[in-house]
Amino acid sequence: MITQESIQALKARLDVVDVVGSYIELKKAGANFKAPCPFHDEKTASFVVSPAKQIFHCFGCLPPYQKISTPKGYVEIKDIKVGDRVFCANGLQTEVIQSVYHTSEFDILSFETSLSNEVSCFTQNHDMLVVKKNKQHGNLEIKRIFANDVEVGDYFLYPTNREIVRQEYLDFSDIGQKIKLDVDFISLVGLYLCKGTLCEGGIKFLIPANKESLAKEILKTAKKIFGKDGEIFYPKNRSELIEVVLLDKEMEHIFIKLFNKDADTKTYPFLFNYLDIELREAFFRGIMDGCCDNNIYKTKSQTLANEILDLAISLHKIPSCTISEDLTQNKIYSVCFDKEESTESFFKYIDDTKYLFVKVKEIKNTGREDIVYDITVKDKTHTFLSQHFAVGNCGAGGDSIKFVMEYEKLNYPEALEKLASTYNFSLSYSDNKHNKIQTHVMQNINSWYQKLLSTNQTALSYLKDRGIYESSIEKFGIGYAPTSNETINHINKEFLNMAEALESGIVGHDGGRNFARFIQRITFPIHSPNGTLVGFGGRTITGHQAKYVNSPETRFFNKSKLLYAYHHAKQTLYKTNEIIITEGYLDVIMLHQAGFGNAVATLGTALTPEHLPLLRKGEPRVIMAYDGDKAGRNAALKASRLLSTRGFDGGVVIFAGGMDPADMVKNKAIEELAKMFANPKPFIEFVLDEILSSYNLKDPKSKESAMQESTAYLKGLSAILQEEYKTYLASRLGISPSFVRVQNSANVQNTAMVQKDNRYKDMWELSLIKTILEKPSFTNQILDVIDPSFLQFHTKEFELALQGDTDSAQMMAILVDESIVAIQNEDDLKAELITFLSKHYERELKKVNMKADISFEQKAFYIRKFRDKIATLKRGILG
Repeated sequence: MITQESIQALKARLDVVDVVGSYIELKKAGANFKAPCPFHDEKTASFVVSPAKQIFHCFGCLPPYQKISTPKGYVEIKDIKVGDRVFCANGLQTEVIQSVYHTSEFDILSFETSLSNEVSCFTQNHDMLVVKKNKQHGNLEIKRIFANDVEVGDYFLYPTNREIVRQEYLDFSDIGQKIKLDVDFISLVGLYLCKGTLCEGGIKFLIPANKESLAKEILKTAKKIFGKDGEIFYPKNRSELIEVVLLDKEMEHIFIKLFNKDADTKTYPFLFNYLDIELREAFFRGIMDGCCDNNIYKTKSQTLANEILDLAISLHKIPSCTISEDLTQNKIYSVCFDKEESTESFFKYIDDTKYLFVKVKEIKNTGREDIVYDITVKDKTHTFLSQHFAVGNCGAGGDSIKFVMEYEKLNYPEALEKLASTYNFSLSYSDNKHNKIQTHVMQNINSWYQKLLSTNQTALSYLKDRGIYESSIEKFGIGYAPTSNETINHINKEFLNMAEALESGIVGHDGGRNFARFIQRITFPIHSPNGTLVGFGGRTITGHQAKYVNSPETRFFNKSKLLYAYHHAKQTLYKTNEIIITEGYLDVIMLHQAGFGNAVATLGTALTPEHLPLLRKGEPRVIMAYDGDKAGRNAALKASRLLSTRGFDGGVVIFAGGMDPADMVKNKAIEELAKMFANPKPFIEFVLDEILSSYNLKDPKSKESAMQESTAYLKGLSAILQEEYKTYLASRLGISPSFVRVQNSANVQNTAMVQKDNRYKDMWELSLIKTILEKPSFTNQILDVIDPSFLQFHTKEFELALQGDTDSAQMMAILVDESIVAIQNEDDLKAELITFLSKHYERELKKVNMKADISFEQKAFYIRKFRDKIATLKRGILG
C-alpha cells in the first residue's frame, strides 16, 4: 500500500490548475479558471477551478436563501456545512462532503408548482430532476436537465420514503422531565399546532363551542401525560369558542421548547415526520381535529407550512399550499388536504421509490445573485431534497487526485500512481508486494524503440500497408526493436539499470549472458488501466516462427489480467457503456482510427476470470469480436460461456471469409462494422449454437447428447434465463420445450435452499462489502486474493460494491446498518482475509475430493493446488 507520508508529499507537489489544465482547456475568470464541464454536456462553462482553494467544482447553484431539507428541518443552503446530513432524491439520508460558493454568470429562475405557490429558486445551469410533461403515463424516466430547460407542465418529484427514527422519549433534562413519544402525546401536540397557544403560566386551546367533547378529551389526555388538571371556560364575549386552560410552568416550558413562542416562527421537531407511521398518523389526526372539518390549516410560519406538507406527503396524501396576505400584509400560508390525484399531482413508483409528482405551474427569471451556493453529497446519485422537490447536480468536485479519478475512471491508488508517473514523483509503499515498478528503463527503451521506427522503412511500410495512420503510430506509441546486441549496447551506453531491465522483462538472462527479448519486431507498448507502461507486445517483420510475442510474466505484467489499450478506451467505454474485445493489437488500432474508441484486445490469450474485475468497471455491454477460423470460434465460445455464467450482458461478432476488424476498416466497411457491433449474437444463443453445431442432429442419439450438454450449460444460468432459453434450445433441436428439463425435482429443491440461504445475512461478507464502499483504497488488496464467486451469500452485493453502487436498495441497507462494521486498517484486513480464504480453500478441497466427474490427474492437481494455498495462508502469507 502507498504510505500516507508519500501521498501527502505528492499532494503538496500538485497544482490543481496544472493537473486539470493538462486534460481540458481552462480560461481565466477573475481569481479562478473556467471551462465547460468535462463530466456532462453543456454549452456554457460552469466548471470552476480555484487555485486558492486547490479544488475544482461543477457549479449549478442555489441563491443563499433557498432552503433544503435536512433531518433538523429546513436550512438555508448558505448555512449548510460539510458533515451535515441532508436527504437524497430517494428520501434517504446522505452526508454533505463539500460546500462551496462563488459568483455566478447565470440568472436565477424561480419555480412555482402544484404543491405550493411559494417559489423555489435555482441558477439556470442547476441540475434538475424532472419527468417530462408528455411522460406522466407509461414508462417513466427521471431526466437530469438544466433548470433553463425545464418547461411549464413538466413534473418535479417529492419522495415519500422515510428512514424511520425510533425515539421513545423527548428529553427536557433542564427541568427534569422526560415525555414519552406515544399516540396520546403526539395527538395532543398535533391539536396544539392548530388550536393551541401560550398563556401566562401555561397553555390553552381555543375550541369551537360545538366541540365540547374534544375539549374534554384534551383535559383527559393532558392529565394522563402530565398529571395536571385543567379547566374549561366559556368566554361571554366569544360565545362561539371554548377555552381549555392548562396552567403549569413546566408544561409551558415544554411547549415553548417544542414549538417556539411566536406565531411567525412556530415549528415542531422535524423528527416527528420520521416517526413510525402509527405516530405520524396520530400526529396528522391531531392536526385535522384542530382543522375542525374544513381540511385547511392556516399559519403565519413558512417553516411550519412546509413541515406539514412533508408530513402529509409521507402519509401518501396530496396537500397543497397557497400564500395570501392578511389585513396587516402578513403572509398567511394555507395548507389544504382534500386534494384528489389528478394530472396536477399524483403518486407513482420509479424503481423502488414512491414519488409525489408535482406539476411545474410557472417559471420566472428573477435576475442574478452576487453569490450563489452549492453542496456535494456523498451519495452517488448526487441529489438532494429542496423544500418542495428533489434536485441534483453534476456532483463533480474535489482536488487534483479526485479529478484524475473521475476523468480517467481510476480508483484512488491508480490515480496516485498516474499522477506520480506524470510528475516524476517516486511513491513509497508499506510492503514489498505493492512496490511500484521502476519505469525509468522501460520508458527509455520505449522512446528509443519509437525513434528507431521512424528510420526503419521496412517496419513503416508494413504499418502503412496495414492501414495504420501516422497519428495512430504516435497515439499508441508503436516502435521498433532492433537486434539483441543493439539493445544491450543501448542499455549500457545510457547507463541504464540492467537489473531493472531484467525485472521488467526487456532483457532475459540465459547461460551467463543477457539477451534482448524483442528482436527485429514492431513493438506495441502495453499499459496498466491507469496508463502505466508495464510491458510490450512485438510483431515480427523478418518471418520469425513466433509471429507475436509478449513480455514475460512479471510482478506487474500479467497478460491474464490486462487488456491492450484499455487506458485509451475507458473514456469512450464509460460514455457508450460498451466495450469491444478483439484478438489483436492491429484490430484495436484500426478500430480506434474508425471511431470505435472503446476497442481493446486480450494479450494473445483467451479471456480469463482474472479479466472480469476490470470488465466490470462501469458495467459495460461486452462485444466479443473474433475471427471466424476454428481458433477464433473456440476462443469466442470459451469467452461467451465465462461471461454469460458470470452475468455479463453482450454478445459475439464473428468475422467470416478470413477477414478481421482491421481488414474491414482498411476496406472502409465502417458502416457494416457498426451494424455488426450493434447486433451481436447474444452470448447464450452463441454458446447453444456452437454446442449444437458439433453434433449430428439428424442422429437421435447424437441429438440427445447435444441436449444434455446444452442443458448442463443452461444450469449455470439464472432461473429466468434457463426458462427463457429452454424454448430457443427446443426450437433448434426441433423438439417440444417440455422435453428440455433444466431443473429436476432435486434441482428445484436445491434452488429453494439457495433462495433461503440468500436471505441469510453473513456478517463477515457484509463487513467486507462495507469495507469496499467506505475504504476504496483497500479494494485492490481485496481483489488480489478474492473473486466475487468466493462469497457464498452476497456475491451480487460484492459485485455492486466493486462498481461503486451505493444507490440500490440492498447497498443502501448495508451502508445504513450500524451492526455491519467496515474493517478499519490493513493489518486487520490481512488477518480477516487469511481466515476467510483458509475456510474457502478447505471447502474447495472437500468439493474436489467428492467429485466423481473429473480424471485422477485433474483431481490430484487441484488437491495439490488447494493444499498449497492453505499451507501458505497458515504461514500468514496472502497470495
